[in-house]
Amino acid sequence: MTELTFTPGHFVWRELISTDLPAAKSFYSALFGWTFQTVKMPSGMDYTMAQAGEKMVCGLMPPPMPGMPSYWMSYISVPDVAAAAAAADAHGGKVVAPPMDIGPGELAVFADPAGAHVSVWRAKNGDEPVEVPGLGTFCWETLTTTDAASATAFYKAVVGWTVTAGPAGPDSIVFNAGEHSVADVQVGNHAPPHWLTYVVVDGCDSAREKATTLGAKVVVPRIEVPNVGNIAVVTDPAGAYIGLFEPQFAR
Repeated sequence: MTELTFTPGHFVWRELISTDLPAAKSFYSALFGWTFQTVKMPSGMDYTMAQAGEKMVCGLMPPPMPGMPSYWMSYISVPDVAAAAAAADAHGGKVVAPPMDIGPGELAVFADPAGAHVSVWRAKNGDEPVEVPGLGTFCWETLTTTDAASATAFYKAVVGWTVTAGPAGPDSIVFNAGEHSVADVQVGNHAPPHWLTYVVVDGCDSAREKATTLGAKVVVPRIEVPNVGNIAVVTDPAGAYIGLFEPQFAR
C-alpha cells in the first residue's frame, strides 16, 4: 500500500466563488490559458475544475447563499480539521463553516480575529508534492490585515506557521511551513482584512493589460519586489480580486 503524503501548512487548493461562472471561465481561460471540466460532487452539486496544462489548479462554484460577492478562497493543509477549527475559535477567530466531509476530504472555514477568511483542508488521498510553480499556476498568498501581531499569533497557533522577516526589510513578515515560505503579511486600512492569491504570469505588465481588455479593473498596477519579481492586482469581471506574479528569474 502506498503511504499517503501531506504538506501541512501549505496552501493546497484555491476556489473561486463567482456570481457569474460563464464570464469567469471565459476570463481566466483567456488570461491564464486554463481549461475547465465539470464534475459531480458526492452531494450532487456540479463543481467546475480548472487546469493549467495537465495540472489541476483550482475549483469554481457559485455563491452558496444569495447576495454573496465574488471572491477567491485559499485552502491550507492541516493534520486535523476539527482541531484547527477549535484552535481558531479558541484564539479569537470565528468558525464560519464547521468541519464537514465533502467526499475528497474534510474542510472548515474560519475568519481570523481581524476578519480575513481562509479554509483548512485534509485530503483523503494526501496532498500534491511541493513544486516550483509554473505559468498559470498559483504561487503565493498575501494576508492584508489591520493587526499584524494578532495575525501572526493566530496563525502560529492554528496552522503551525513560523514567522520570519520578508525581503522588504525587518518590518515585513513572511509565514513559513517548515522550510518553505508560503505567504506574507501586509498591514493596511484601505480594504477589509482579506487573503489574496497570486498566479504566475509571463509578464506582469502584459498580463495586467490583457486582463483589462478582458473586463478586469486594475487595483494595484505594479509593485516591484527586490530579488523576487513584479506583481499587480486586478479584479475579474465579477469583482473577485486576483494577483498576478512575474518571477524575477525564469521558471
